[in-house]
Amino acid sequence: MQLHLKTKEIAWGGMLMALAVIFIVLSGVIEASSMFLLAAAAFLAGIFQRRFKTRAGAAFVAGTFLAGLILAPQKLYCFTFAGFSVYVLVAEYLRGRKTSFVAGMFIKGLCYHILLVIALVMVKYFIGFEALFQEGWIDKLAGVPLLFVAAIIAAAEILWIVFDRAYIYFQDRYGDIFGRWLDA
Repeated sequence: MQLHLKTKEIAWGGMLMALAVIFIVLSGVIEASSMFLLAAAAFLAGIFQRRFKTRAGAAFVAGTFLAGLILAPQKLYCFTFAGFSVYVLVAEYLRGRKTSFVAGMFIKGLCYHILLVIALVMVKYFIGFEALFQEGWIDKLAGVPLLFVAAIIAAAEILWIVFDRAYIYFQDRYGDIFGRWLDA
């Protein structure tokens, strides 16, 4: 029985991983939908973790990340996928432990903000913020530091809430359907 479960886990993991890598590769090809496709790839990690537990979910994310680095034309999108996936893994872990809404939002918020700080530090030291400020309207907005900071903070918080609500909606609506496929 245990061997059957492991082979099913490996088979479904491979198929979902291939689909997630396709989403990552397509995010570099269809630039207008890159965030949607990266989020969809991360949602697949959540589906896999919900069915096969946290350790398997982490292995799924690591394998997808490495395969994405090899195959994706836009290597930086793999890091975005990894950030989305870490957040999804934390959300699924908290769901599995039946954490209260307030405690869950606090922990997920803490995770999101830590990932955001890591992303900003990586951009600052590896790319530089100058690459982000080449558009004319951003330069004008950057001239008003308080307004610029407030706009960036508001956008980051809205992104977090939208991503979290989208993931919860996706799992509530489609998680059971994928779960039944994985059980078949």
